Amino acid sequence: MKAAVIRVKDIPAEGQDSAVDIPLTKGRTSMEGRLRGTVNLVVMAEEVVATVHATVEAASTCSRCLEEFENGFEIDTVLVCVPMTELEAEVEGKQLSGDELDLYFYEDGLLDITRMMEEQVILNIPMQTMCSSGCRGLCPSCGTNLNIGPCTCVKQPEDERFHVLRDFRVNKSKGA
Repeated sequence: MKAAVIRVKDIPAEGQDSAVDIPLTKGRTSMEGRLRGTVNLVVMAEEVVATVHATVEAASTCSRCLEEFENGFEIDTVLVCVPMTELEAEVEGKQLSGDELDLYFYEDGLLDITRMMEEQVILNIPMQTMCSSGCRGLCPSCGTNLNIGPCTCVKQPEDERFHVLRDFRVNKSKGA
């Protein structure tokens, strides 16, 4: 898909709503799927405020059982977009603050909506995805998917060296 690039000076004073429908590829976002939603753009001097409401529908791998499943999540965020030249003058030899890390930068008066949305997908991907909240995962011994059925592993007896720790309790009193 061709990148959706908007010329900042062409955004009307009252703002602009842009529909987005972006295919996601593993090479760019680590997910295969689609992002659909809207981006409202409002220009305030040199800054562009982008209000994003989008839904991601993508294939994911369960962190517990390693099965593929359809995963969806919402992205609702507000981004402040500033020209890259503004950053170059201010950042020379300076560490960025937390507020400055939330900025998105554009160059030559062009705002790349596709790249901005792909970055938001990357930032919003859940750390651990699960096919269901009741996923039982894989057997640590033989690797059988416990959602499909029980494994046939012979359970190993507990190591007697750790038997004394079975009844061990930590006293969590205040001031300790």
